[in-house]
Amino acid sequence: MSSDFAPDAWLLLLNPVSGGGRGLRQRAHIESALAARHMRFVTAISNYEGHTSELVAEAIRAGCRRLLVGGGDGSLSEAVNGMLAVPEVPGTDVTLALLPVGTGNDWARGHGIPHDIDAALDIVAAGKTVAHDAGYVDLPATGQRRYFINVAGIGFDAIVVEHMPSRKLGWLAYLVGLLRSLGSLSAIPLRIEVDGKTEQAGALVLFACIGRYCGGAMFVAPRARTDDGKLDLTLIRHMPRLRIVKSLPQLFDGSIESHPKVTTWQTTAAHVEAPADTPLEADGEFIGHAPATFGVLPGALRVVLP
Repeated sequence: MSSDFAPDAWLLLLNPVSGGGRGLRQRAHIESALAARHMRFVTAISNYEGHTSELVAEAIRAGCRRLLVGGGDGSLSEAVNGMLAVPEVPGTDVTLALLPVGTGNDWARGHGIPHDIDAALDIVAAGKTVAHDAGYVDLPATGQRRYFINVAGIGFDAIVVEHMPSRKLGWLAYLVGLLRSLGSLSAIPLRIEVDGKTEQAGALVLFACIGRYCGGAMFVAPRARTDDGKLDLTLIRHMPRLRIVKSLPQLFDGSIESHPKVTTWQTTAAHVEAPADTPLEADGEFIGHAPATFGVLPGALRVVLP
């Protein structure tokens, strides 16, 4: 990778695992399409988990100010973590764009970014940018902070992610993780501190949302906006399995807030206590265990949107 970037050059980031390898298979197509649009670029391939974050931080320190992520929610999240790991360069000084070729494309879904590579590149070439909030999860047990651009969660969704095998399996990996997790549908005791009040619940899951969709089109935060400086929390309490099955349509049709076992908040921060083995995920990636503090950085990013 170049040690010095031209001001108008894009760093094209490809993940060989994302989308079952779709991005890497489409490398020639993507690069020729960029050249046809007279867009200067340098290509970088990630080789291991966390590598995208390292590549991004290195490139930004070398002068890169345009990032084009060829991947899904996980790859995009790694890029955001790399961006915000360079405090001397504000996230708003770097333009972030996505080619949604990954397994999970919920962030792209929420913003109407097409999966077709040429159509998505037309949006990038048009150059419309907007401010976008970033979420964060502070993990007291390790002293770490993890950023997210879409949705983080604690509970069953994170259990599924933790049990997933290699991402090379794509959607099959998620299915395997789900099947491995079915025995974990017991109530998780959560203590949620938000806006000066405390809520205690036997929960299935708590989502902390910047975006509206997660888990492959689950519409978990219908009121969420990515530019309002707010964190949307969606708590789903434990319920019998049959009721879970009967309630699934509400998880996808935007009516989740009307479910009697669901509580929602719009806030700027929340602290959550849970048993120490309760897993957490951010943008579909396992990040650690409870407890955790969720928060939002208003307008911390600048992204390309239709």
